[in-house]
Amino acid sequence: MTDDDDIIKQTTKFLVVGNTLQRKFSYCSRGVKMELFRSHCYSIYCNSLWSRYKVATMNRLKVCHNNILKRLLELPRWCSSSLTFAMNRVNNLDVISRHSVFSLRSRVELSTNSIITSVRQSSAYVCGPIQQRWLGLLFVQNVG
Repeated sequence: MTDDDDIIKQTTKFLVVGNTLQRKFSYCSRGVKMELFRSHCYSIYCNSLWSRYKVATMNRLKVCHNNILKRLLELPRWCSSSLTFAMNRVNNLDVISRHSVFSLRSRVELSTNSIITSVRQSSAYVCGPIQQRWLGLLFVQNVG
């Protein structure tokens, strides 16, 4: 499966989850809704391995993630997603991705497994697209 296909699959999953959450839990308190959002929308399997995808595909996933939170809280579509995430103390998709990448990268870097160590020392790992994406997400690159 390509990264774009996997991202589209996650988007479809989010749409189903979002509709279910909105339909079944619209009467719940804001705190319960936020816990439901965290438990159902924070797990994006294999996102730390995505390295070759179209930006438009990832943007669709971000919009879907933002819209689920707004629909769950019964907010209008035009309201600020960033402000909504901040006010409700939940992570947006970029933060979830950084956490996931940091966690996987830390496990790879600290592993004493001989196979992982040999892969970690190969040029494919050091200069590969996954490592480049990880570095791009985790570290701010100062230009100029």
